[in-house]
Amino acid sequence: MISKTSEGLTPFTADLHMHSALSGCADNNMVPDKVVEKMHELGIEIFSLTDHNAGFNCRAFANAAKKKDLLFIPGIELQSSEEIHLLGYFPDVDKLESFCEDIVKPGLMKGMKNNPQIFGSQVKFDIHGKTIGEDDSMLSMPLSYSIDELVVHIHSFDGIAVASHLDRDFSIISQLGFIPEGLELDAVEIKEVGKIEDIRLKYLANTGLNVISSSDCHHIDLMKEPKMTLWLESLDVKNCLDCIKGDGPGKISIKRKAGKTKKPRNSGSGENKDGSRKDWKNLYG
Repeated sequence: MISKTSEGLTPFTADLHMHSALSGCADNNMVPDKVVEKMHELGIEIFSLTDHNAGFNCRAFANAAKKKDLLFIPGIELQSSEEIHLLGYFPDVDKLESFCEDIVKPGLMKGMKNNPQIFGSQVKFDIHGKTIGEDDSMLSMPLSYSIDELVVHIHSFDGIAVASHLDRDFSIISQLGFIPEGLELDAVEIKEVGKIEDIRLKYLANTGLNVISSSDCHHIDLMKEPKMTLWLESLDVKNCLDCIKGDGPGKISIKRKAGKTKKPRNSGSGENKDGSRKDWKNLYG
């Protein structure tokens, strides 16, 4: 029997940052059925797909998730004009697709097409997970919007905005050195759990922002057991989004060490196939 807290909250494991084969820096094995099967094996109950500057494959992953009774949260990882990565999570796939059509596509770099030999292929799937071609847009390049504009745009489509991997490159910290006052983020992400308290003290002390931690996985062989748990009144997307941004009774706990999970509290970039890191800034140059 699943245990509940005294507040009536139930724990659900979550990984809210991963990439499909639509992200040029991800492996082509990141296809819906394989990824969902792996997550089921690892005990992940809630997940989000967050491809770079694209949400096309979310419908296929949502369909695959239903087969394993996993909760899917439509997501995207945007890159601002300052080269800051920003996660957007939306209440349903329709909202995400409208956001991509109205905001993301017009903001993509004009006059350039993706070169798969340099930036990797960008594979699209239909709702059944079948490959239907590639996106030839420059999804790996920055959008024309500032970080402030992207946060506003996400909110205008009922989404929530989470600053990506503060402890890595292409984060708001690596690019600006601080979180600007007045930037209406809903939460922040820190990949390495051992760095959470240091970063919280240094950059988040006066913000009140929740912290989440996910895998940012680009390769199916590198998928791991979940380190984050969302404690919810019921398992649905709205409760998850409210929990992340600190609204309502939901709480977040993050496993700091193997076999140990902290009590609930409101609380990188691409990889080569061998697991080594790609330096996308060198590619941009």
